[in-house]
Amino acid sequence: MANIQSPLIELSRRLRLSARGWAGFLRTLYLFTRDDMTTLLIPTMVYGTIAAPTGAAHHILPRFIWIWTNLLEINVANQSLDADEDALNKPWRPIPSKRISLSTARMLRWALLPICFALSCAFGVPVACLLLHIGNVCYHDFGFASHWVTKSLCNALAYAAFNGGASMVMSADHSVISSTARDAQILNFFLILTTTHAQDFRDVVGDRATGRLTIPLAYPRASRLSMLVLLPAWSFFLCRFWDVPVPESVALQAFATYIGLRFYLTGASSGEDSAAYRAYNVWLCFVHLLPFIADGGYIRRVLPSIRY
Repeated sequence: MANIQSPLIELSRRLRLSARGWAGFLRTLYLFTRDDMTTLLIPTMVYGTIAAPTGAAHHILPRFIWIWTNLLEINVANQSLDADEDALNKPWRPIPSKRISLSTARMLRWALLPICFALSCAFGVPVACLLLHIGNVCYHDFGFASHWVTKSLCNALAYAAFNGGASMVMSADHSVISSTARDAQILNFFLILTTTHAQDFRDVVGDRATGRLTIPLAYPRASRLSMLVLLPAWSFFLCRFWDVPVPESVALQAFATYIGLRFYLTGASSGEDSAAYRAYNVWLCFVHLLPFIADGGYIRRVLPSIRY
């Protein structure tokens, strides 16, 4: 009996160790993307689900997988090249917290690329994937992240590729994109281009240390004032453009003004700037919905059509 129990005990121990190892590995992957779960993944999921040509509910999981896998590759690239900045700004991330070595993270980055492309081909969005990762190479490997002009352009293009790809995941015919979704994509590009520096206020210490010239570092006062001006201005313009009903329009502009004031009045507090940036991303989710609540009708037409 003892001879039988001994291998079973050893097998049980190995299985527990293996389970802990896999759980630790999955948590490491999650930590690479934790910051962007609410700032990119959720807004992109919202936009992609509402703007998709079909309302098939079984497309939601592939959409999530596509966004998260590509986001993971981009973040691993970012964090494996900007490890010094992360040590100052976000020491909990996998590399500065020693959950993964720098060399292993760099190998993981390149190993993820073919996985991202294979998934994108399977989901019918290879062009969006190519645009994302060409832009990512320019951003990190060719120094586009070091100046606010090229940094903002890359961020706007990445958001456009994420939104476009998310909305077309599993779509059989890419020619059926509506004029509403097309116009929304164009406007979202310029919206991100002009407001993406919202993410840079919380990182000024690390950006200054690594020599990266962001808008908050180049124009400390004007950049904060810009948030107070641009967010309400964009809200007003988009509500008029999409003919959003007055109550929703007033509420969105009030929320945008509140966020702008938070950026403007916080001074240089990393914690306050992080909170303001989270609020900015909530505003971004609402903005993504505007084209589809015009006259209070489009979402009511889309939601009943969702099928399994």
